[in-house]
Amino acid sequence: MLCAVGVAAVAGALVAGQAASPGGAATHDLSAPAADTVSYKEDVLPIFQARCARCHGAEDEEGEVVAEVSLILINYERLMMGSEFGPVITAGDPADSWLLEMITEGDMPPEGEGDKVPEEEIAVIRQWIEEGAKNN
Repeated sequence: MLCAVGVAAVAGALVAGQAASPGGAATHDLSAPAADTVSYKEDVLPIFQARCARCHGAEDEEGEVVAEVSLILINYERLMMGSEFGPVITAGDPADSWLLEMITEGDMPPEGEGDKVPEEEIAVIRQWIEEGAKNN
């Protein structure tokens, strides 16, 4: 059971944005925002499947995988291998990631091949790259 001093320390720490141990020592800053890690499998892959797979990873009518410019986006290992032009993702560096540039410039998907990728989805891809483009 906490004594009155311990309760006061816990309450004071909570008001200050910190959790406190029963001894009164602060253990964690609750005012800091929780890091929302972007997942390739849960967040990025569904975007690629919906917007890019038709040309970069889906199977055609004959069961052959379509890989325009040798780029497959719906398989992490193949994505990180890049295209016939080289790497398309530079982990940790969205500004040096050709794939992101193609999407943000409106070059992908090509005109008539689908709707442009919305800013919210571009932000997810950008954050994933900033976080190191992990296979998570």
